[in-house]
Amino acid sequence: MVANRQDAWTKDEDNYLAEVVLKTINEGSTQLMAFKVVAKNLSRTAAACGYRWNSFVRKFYKEEIEKAKNSSKKQAVHSNEVEPTRDLETITNQTHEDATTEKGHSEITFESVYKFLEYLRLKVDAGGRIKDIQSLEKKLLKYKQENEQLKIEKQQLVEKLNELQNEYEHLFDFLDQKRKIVNVSSKNDTKVK
Repeated sequence: MVANRQDAWTKDEDNYLAEVVLKTINEGSTQLMAFKVVAKNLSRTAAACGYRWNSFVRKFYKEEIEKAKNSSKKQAVHSNEVEPTRDLETITNQTHEDATTEKGHSEITFESVYKFLEYLRLKVDAGGRIKDIQSLEKKLLKYKQENEQLKIEKQQLVEKLNELQNEYEHLFDFLDQKRKIVNVSSKNDTKVK
């Protein structure tokens, strides 16, 4: 019997992954950006999406990948870009500069706005992750300190417990001795009469 994993990829998810990756390649962006987008929408990690793409899905889309790469290169040449696949930060910075300079008078396209907003979102997410990591590191340090304090307290309690057990044993020994003395003296009293 073959058990299905709860996190197994469905055909629809594979198709969505391929669609987004091909679209980003076609637009001149990186596959990593596609993995991040897919990860967000499918509640998976970018690493999981990249692994699925490279290990399984990519082999079914070899021709489409080449077409997308060629299309991306042609778009780059037509738009006088030096590199066909610039990173998102460079693209968004240029888009932002074009939009804010009065000399440019270039049209702001939906795609350039989308790329800029996506870049900002990633930047905010990265900043949030850094704060999360710092917060977790502080908590970890606090828990380590508490753990050390608890270890010291535990050791003190173990020592106190050992002392009490020794005293308890001594008390019973003392009581046994007294009981024997009382028993002996009571036997002697009964014999004398």
